[in-house]
Amino acid sequence: MFDMDSYVVPKLSLEGKSFSVRVPSSKSMANRALILAAQTKGDFLLKGDFAAEDIQLMVEALRKIGVGIVEKSDSLCISNDLSWRRNEAEIELYLGNSGTSLRFLTSLVCLRKGNTVLTGKERMKERPIKDLVDALRQLKVRIEYLEKDGFPPIRVVGSEKVIGGSASVRGDVSSQFITSLLLCAPSFEEGLRLKISDELISKPYVDLTLYQLREWGAVAESSDVPSEFHISRSVFSAANREIEGDASAAVYWWALGFLHGAEVTITNVPLTSLQPDLKFVRVLELLKKRKSGQGEFEIDMNDMPDASLMLIALGATLDYPIRITGIGSLRVKETDRIAAMAAELVKVGSAVDEGTDWIRIGPLAKELVQIVQIDTYDDHRVAMAMAILGTKLGNLEISDPDCVNKTYPGFWSDLERFTS
Repeated sequence: MFDMDSYVVPKLSLEGKSFSVRVPSSKSMANRALILAAQTKGDFLLKGDFAAEDIQLMVEALRKIGVGIVEKSDSLCISNDLSWRRNEAEIELYLGNSGTSLRFLTSLVCLRKGNTVLTGKERMKERPIKDLVDALRQLKVRIEYLEKDGFPPIRVVGSEKVIGGSASVRGDVSSQFITSLLLCAPSFEEGLRLKISDELISKPYVDLTLYQLREWGAVAESSDVPSEFHISRSVFSAANREIEGDASAAVYWWALGFLHGAEVTITNVPLTSLQPDLKFVRVLELLKKRKSGQGEFEIDMNDMPDASLMLIALGATLDYPIRITGIGSLRVKETDRIAAMAAELVKVGSAVDEGTDWIRIGPLAKELVQIVQIDTYDDHRVAMAMAILGTKLGNLEISDPDCVNKTYPGFWSDLERFTS
């Protein structure tokens, strides 16, 4: 892990070379697994690399509510008798800028007898949670907004049990609201029948949730028309499980290989993975086949919004314009990611236009000859995407590089490996 105020990205020459990288365990899969582990009685292991800040915040929150977790170098040792559900004390959980953790835990702590306050950084207080709260209120859960309606911090009034039944939720703001409800539905007295009232964005992430629920033994059914999910009440059996590498982290190394004509193999992301960002490999294949005379290239990244930041950065290196659509959810992430990437690409000389849920990037106008300071907005994905671009352009200095600790603490060390 680096500790520095800024990082000057090395310009690389990698054509024809081969590399292998092992990425951290999937944050998406790890945090889903931890919510399921909190509902599982017994002693068991989750195996993997869990150093990412988002996972650490989830682990610490579960410990604070009373789930036994001991961390080792290559695993989390879970010891859970479910007594945390009977704890009557009011507990405050500080979740930094981890929207995943706050949203997933909102449904879980409904199962506590005591009240739970969930809060985080100032940016967290600007990230919407109203649709999830409204759905839980349909299930007779009491939730109070402590500052601004529709946003954290919130207080979940505990009851130790949730009856469950039927509820509806919007699907066009964040799939994490749906995942939060589905992950905890096996512990609801009557399970859950959840109807999606609008377009479901990032559907592959909901499919990943269903896969993990079934892997743990839940009965999880879904239908596309109408779009709804039915989760039966279930009791999970304790078993050791390993969390595969993070495809969202692998995206940066696949992009590096694309930029430099190198072969980069990710050793711990199986090609059979259901992680949505595995599809980024296909996007890169489309770009390789594209010819400059074919005009503007347009692609919908609704299914893999996290990977779209890397694609936005790659757009500056192409010899044709690229228009990326279906990314409206980026406006309410760690920062407004569309605006952030647009601002930074303008600095390096790319022509950029943006709309509510799209961005268009034109080729660079000239070569960089002076150092350009890249702002990262406390956003790990902005930092990593612009760093990979920097290996092609040179002269990029990344501010606040430690923000990558949120999901990939070893990113800079891994990048340095390509310089040797």
